Amino acid sequence: MIILDGRSLSQEIINTLKTKDLSSLSLHIILAGDDPNSQKYVELKQKRCVEIGLKCIVHRLPADTTEVTITELTNKLNNDITVSGYFIQLPMPSFLNKESIISTINPQKDVDGLTENSPYTPAAVRGVISLLNKYQLKFAEKNAVIINDSKLIGIPLKNILEKENCHVEVCNEFTQNIQKISRGADYLFSATGVKGLITRDYIKPGAIVVDIGGGDVNFADVSPLCSYITPTIGGVGPMTIACLLQNLVDNTT
Repeated sequence: MIILDGRSLSQEIINTLKTKDLSSLSLHIILAGDDPNSQKYVELKQKRCVEIGLKCIVHRLPADTTEVTITELTNKLNNDITVSGYFIQLPMPSFLNKESIISTINPQKDVDGLTENSPYTPAAVRGVISLLNKYQLKFAEKNAVIINDSKLIGIPLKNILEKENCHVEVCNEFTQNIQKISRGADYLFSATGVKGLITRDYIKPGAIVVDIGGGDVNFADVSPLCSYITPTIGGVGPMTIACLLQNLVDNTT
């Protein structure tokens, strides 16, 4: 069993970005509410921006902020030529219309790759593919199961894998016999946010398991069956942050 080390690869990406002059660029983050995980992720992104010399500005909005307030801010950022790119930290407060708000983001500034015509690959997906490529893992003629059908992860990941001639099945909470389906996967990707969901009952011996949710996979139970697996901490998480910054730099320099 080989650990897919996202921490080391993400540092390689950051070290490359450090060599560039990023003084003319800026990343803006919209943070609505006080979710502790969101606050932690924003702090990590700010820290990485400082490390590579990229200006980072966080727009903090209260938990009871309105859709009008957020869209006024997105429109302002869309029209500000000093803003190189921005994103809204997810999840938003549940009462907000996420799809409606995201649709107001200028695709050219959408570094999270959420809008329909965004030139960016979503950072988490770019991170996953970059990590698997680092280990020279091939997708052609393989079976992949993605437990996530969102526009942020499941759908763009499916599209990339299918271009590599990989057979992909996307599952969600309504999928029947999901354990049986997963046991047929050469690649199993999980991004549910449900801690410890993926146990050995989901795993084909020798499978490659990628925990995008940061805790979806019961590592101790699953890892003995895998050929490759991401760790719970230090796998996809640091890759997502590094690839978000890579998105911004690649499309603005």
